Amino acid sequence: MMGKLLVVDDEIWFREGLVQLISSNQLGWEVVGEASDGEEAMDAVELYEPNLIITDINMPLMDGLALTEWLSRNHPDVKVIILTGYRDFEYAQRALRYGAVEFLLKPFSLDEAYRVLRKAYEQFRLQSLAVRVKEQERQTKLFRAAVFGLPCDRPLREEWEQRWSPAAFCLLQVHTYGLPEKNYTAKDIGLLHYAATNILEELLQRHQTRGLYFPLRKETFAFLLEPGPQGEAYRSDVQQALQSFIGIRTSWSELGTICQFDDLAGLYEQVNHGQNDGAVTDIGPAGDSRHLKEELLALLVTSDFSALEQRLAEYLEEASALELQPCKTKVYTLVSVFSGILLSDFKHVQAAATGEALNPGHILEIQTAAELLAWAKEKCCEFVNLFVRWLDEQRDNVVIKAKQYLEGNYQQTCSLQTVAAYVHVTPNYFSNLFKKETGISFTHYVSQLRIEKAKALLKGTRLRMTEIAEQVGFDNSSYFAVVFKQITGQSPRAFRKQYIEENK
Repeated sequence: MMGKLLVVDDEIWFREGLVQLISSNQLGWEVVGEASDGEEAMDAVELYEPNLIITDINMPLMDGLALTEWLSRNHPDVKVIILTGYRDFEYAQRALRYGAVEFLLKPFSLDEAYRVLRKAYEQFRLQSLAVRVKEQERQTKLFRAAVFGLPCDRPLREEWEQRWSPAAFCLLQVHTYGLPEKNYTAKDIGLLHYAATNILEELLQRHQTRGLYFPLRKETFAFLLEPGPQGEAYRSDVQQALQSFIGIRTSWSELGTICQFDDLAGLYEQVNHGQNDGAVTDIGPAGDSRHLKEELLALLVTSDFSALEQRLAEYLEEASALELQPCKTKVYTLVSVFSGILLSDFKHVQAAATGEALNPGHILEIQTAAELLAWAKEKCCEFVNLFVRWLDEQRDNVVIKAKQYLEGNYQQTCSLQTVAAYVHVTPNYFSNLFKKETGISFTHYVSQLRIEKAKALLKGTRLRMTEIAEQVGFDNSSYFAVVFKQITGQSPRAFRKQYIEENK
């Protein structure tokens, strides 16, 4: 999930440089618009709905401080980074009262800009997660209240009905966690239940199925799913995944399609007969799992691998302070988050047996915390190295594909924008990447390629200069002659003459 960013600065050269910096680096932000002062920025906010604004403090008409104050009143969710010089710094600090999240002191280094933008992106992802989690918890709480016939205000009931009607109400029954071939203890059963709940959550996200669930008991989960093929596919995958990864068999009971809030309690009572009073603690995946996933995703999206390694080391340090069983749960959470990222958010990264991380079997067999943490550190290294290799391959592939395109199209117009679109990256990112990987600019590479093709034609044909210039992609022979001499040190005619004389 990319964040939307608006750049506001009255100096066009600085604004364009900042846009290029953001667009050509993996910082998590997409520049959706620009503005030269606060008044333009207000219109741009309404048009583009940015998540973050970078604004200079000192601008005509409406300065950055006034813009930040306006945002605090009208768009409090939009975060602001203030650009300021030494003379305006004390003045800029007043922006903190209006919700500015960070300052960039002109002139700033690239490293400082990267740090601030990555920090802002991580905050954006975590805040977005908090909103989603809070809403999911609210919906699940209402679902639980409906199932157990608990009192609920009419406006909440009507809102809930509008959102979920119609929906399929069903129960997922785990036949048993105690597998005959395994000597699981009661503590092991707790981890297996946690693993099962984690799989339910991961698959719900992966299928992007509209649904809610909560555990009635360790062996029974209440579900509300969108009716139709998508919900049916989810239920089928749940049974298959639980059997494959944990070894437990399950079955679904369809209780009916609900259209009204009150329908749930009646349908549940028909199968439950008062056996459960609703006082069940939800011991599904903790918010920590989702929070950790968003943290790691923010660092992966911005390619901040050093920060990623540091966060993983901190997580394992926290796990090392726990007793063996909670340590197992924490380590399982970590490796299942790895799997969730690979299966849901980075499907294009090819990783062997990514789903195996959902299986807690190996963790259950480990008998000491030292062995468990050593295994977890190995998994962390594998995870980080996978993305480092993938990013390197992605960069190489972009440049290789661009070169292949140029080899077949050098006779045509080969603009930076055209080739960047062909390899599916932004022009700014492509320009920087191409120079980094080849050592020369894109424009210079195209000129060199065309001159090499021209050399072959000068040696092997009797074509006129205008014809050769046209065949290798130059608009006119005069410009062709200038570029040829710049690269080879001699004119095209002198090159041909020298070649003929040397090969008499």
